[in-house]
Amino acid sequence: MQKRATFFIFVTILVIMIGVFAWRSNDTPSATSATTNKAELSVVTFGMLPYGDHTYAIIGAKQNWFREVGIDLDYRSIKVEEIVPLLKNRNLDVVSTPPGILFSAFDSAPDLVSFVFGDVFQGYAILSQPDLALSSYAEFRAAGAAPEDAIKQVVSQMRNKTFAFPSEAAIKPFIDLVLEKGGLQRSDINALVLDDPLTVNAMRNGQADFQVGGVPSRLVLEREGFKVLLSSIDFARMAEPSADSKELASILQNGWATTRKFYQERHDDVLRLASVNYRIIQEINDNPESALAIHMPYLSEVTGQQFTAADGKVIYDSLNPFITFEEQREWFHNTESPLYYAYVNGAILNTFISQGIYKGNPPSVEDVIFADDIYLELEKLKQEAANALQEIERKGGQALETGKYKEAKYHFQIFNYLDAARLAKEALQSN
Repeated sequence: MQKRATFFIFVTILVIMIGVFAWRSNDTPSATSATTNKAELSVVTFGMLPYGDHTYAIIGAKQNWFREVGIDLDYRSIKVEEIVPLLKNRNLDVVSTPPGILFSAFDSAPDLVSFVFGDVFQGYAILSQPDLALSSYAEFRAAGAAPEDAIKQVVSQMRNKTFAFPSEAAIKPFIDLVLEKGGLQRSDINALVLDDPLTVNAMRNGQADFQVGGVPSRLVLEREGFKVLLSSIDFARMAEPSADSKELASILQNGWATTRKFYQERHDDVLRLASVNYRIIQEINDNPESALAIHMPYLSEVTGQQFTAADGKVIYDSLNPFITFEEQREWFHNTESPLYYAYVNGAILNTFISQGIYKGNPPSVEDVIFADDIYLELEKLKQEAANALQEIERKGGQALETGKYKEAKYHFQIFNYLDAARLAKEALQSN
């Protein structure tokens, strides 16, 4: 029992390594909103973990994109340990969270589901002291080494050296994978287990030769010239497309979660929330400067360090890339891809099962992950909307001037395929 309790406590701080903070502000109706009347808005209470890859909803909230689809997003920052109780007790409708939190809580909260994905966390990395002049995985590969040999060559450099890392369970699978693939045992390294910020100090003062930690510590150390030798994305790229892949357990598909009750009873709101999710991600990819202008000042404020747009670009491009609606198609259709949703989340689930944390039958991926259903439903609605719009455009004439046609076109452009399909069909019928 103690083992399960301890492991759960560690698991619930999974996202501490993932990102950075954000803030709350008041929304005002947008001049372009399809729905601006407060009485017509559907209130959704939303919890954002105070980390960069879990606060991207702020981009949509500050630009009134939720209001444009009829949602009044009542958002606030929450702590990791609050995710499960706040959802379970209906204090919040939706939270941004890694699915692993939901998997780990399945015994006590089996009705929590993840309904849309945003980014891939691939930020774990082994960093070394620059004056050691060691070679990285990329350098060994460039010199002609096979992937497996390149990893062994990288990790062999760690033998009998001091390796600093935090104690959180979320990072343990990556460390175990590094040592296993590199042919080392724990006894072959001098482990220095510290809180994540203290691992940075250990590297700065030369107390440690190597370090792995979360995004903030990685950004700081990279900025100060410490060298990345090997990262979780290196493992993921060579992974077998299978839920049994240990490599895939070192990355995460983060997103938004709710309860089965909310998912079923307010399904239209779930679809609209997902549409804003994809709109924000498109903005991050198309106009990263405007997205960074929202994220980086707050990161600087809460950390007391100056995080520049260049730092944020590392987050968006390397550590937590946000994946667009079109790019996520691979996750839900291509079973040959290592990033297929059932493999990435299945690998994480299998890690929990192997730890023996479940009292009863463990969940399946499908018990917790509903993001595939929402994605496929949005695809279907997108096609329905496109067909109706094309028919209106084929007919031409007065139909092209109707308000519903113009609204449908707009909602189609912002990924709100639910209302785009509805409005386009109504415009077609009234023509």
